[in-house]
Amino acid sequence: MKFINWLGLSAFLIGVVATLGYRFGFFPYNLAFLSFVLAMLVCALVLFIGIIFLAVFIFKKKRFHSELVPLLVACAIFPILAFSGVGADIFKAPMIHDITTDTDNPPVFAFIQPDDGYRVNSLVYPGEKVSAQQKLAYPDIQTFITLSPPRQVYQEAIFVASLLGWEIIVKDLPSLRFEAITRTPLFGFVDDIAVRITPIAAGGSAVDVRSMSRVGVSDLGTNAKRIRRFLGELEQELINLQ
Repeated sequence: MKFINWLGLSAFLIGVVATLGYRFGFFPYNLAFLSFVLAMLVCALVLFIGIIFLAVFIFKKKRFHSELVPLLVACAIFPILAFSGVGADIFKAPMIHDITTDTDNPPVFAFIQPDDGYRVNSLVYPGEKVSAQQKLAYPDIQTFITLSPPRQVYQEAIFVASLLGWEIIVKDLPSLRFEAITRTPLFGFVDDIAVRITPIAAGGSAVDVRSMSRVGVSDLGTNAKRIRRFLGELEQELINLQ
């Protein structure tokens, strides 16, 4: 049982060190992320073992003290994940990192450049292979249509982006577009965002968003969650103005 104690504690500490190490520039992305994932898997294993031991102690009505340590330590990593914004999507997220409401004509990055900071993934949209996976995993990620006029929607979109903590890089009022970046809470990964407002001939506006990760094959559902929240907040703001 002591081995399980040390295993759980060690895995938790490795996860913390990997996270802080990358965030402050001490570890490269691949090493930090791999270490964190392995630590999370070990914590899950320790959690499973701890639950079994806990059930045995309860069933036999034995007193337990140090036997709870691995369970508590392993459990600690899951609130961290929840706080960081990684939810249930982590288990069903496809191996893609570029999400958009318009897979046929996604917003382009006209101002954010490939050499703006450390980047592994291209700013060019990957195309049909990725769009097919997105439609299967996130069928709700679609163009947001509103009856509100384009310029009003544009201003409210910028307001909502700022409210969510996005760092707006460029505002392009004539084209009703803006680009922004944001950082994930846990590792501080930088993600790029493009927002496009399009006037509708019949009146109203179409809002399209593209959010992509600079590193990683899978975004663990982060970009889809970000787009949902942005469009949800924008819709609420527009309703409040009516």
